Amino acid sequence: MPSWPRSRTASLIDCFEGRRVNPGHDLEALWFMINLGLRLNRQDIIDKSMEIALRVIDYGWDRQYGGIFYFMDRKGYPTQELEWDQKLWWVHIESAICMIKGYQLTGNEKALEWFLKLDDYLWTRFKDPEYPEWFGYLNRRGEVLLPLKGGKWKGCFHVPRGLYQISTILEQIAR
Repeated sequence: MPSWPRSRTASLIDCFEGRRVNPGHDLEALWFMINLGLRLNRQDIIDKSMEIALRVIDYGWDRQYGGIFYFMDRKGYPTQELEWDQKLWWVHIESAICMIKGYQLTGNEKALEWFLKLDDYLWTRFKDPEYPEWFGYLNRRGEVLLPLKGGKWKGCFHVPRGLYQISTILEQIAR
């Protein structure tokens, strides 16, 4: 029976699952890390988290059509997930939280630039101009893929929580 490596150095498994990158989850986890740094009064954790977040968002951004890819392969191979190139609401709002929180706590202008880019993308692509709710799923070009505003995964969690967090941070920055 194989055992886990005993060394402290992790190795990456070269298969679909081992190469999968989900920029949205990475950026969501990184703003949690920024919060941890704040709670522990550890600016080094905040700074390192922001450094990684800026690399992740730059890597995950679709340079051709804008928006953040849902899944990517760290070696650039095709992904197993057929929805890899979709743009999802939660990925973008969690990324926006990360960038504005990072800007607030580090003053990093790149984080502010990314926040403004995400803010523009969120409000021009996801918001339904007729009814005050966001679409959940866009195609790669940023067009509505499914007109769903709710379902198994698209509920009332990410958008209100994200907008609340962002508005609170913007109020604090404005003071």
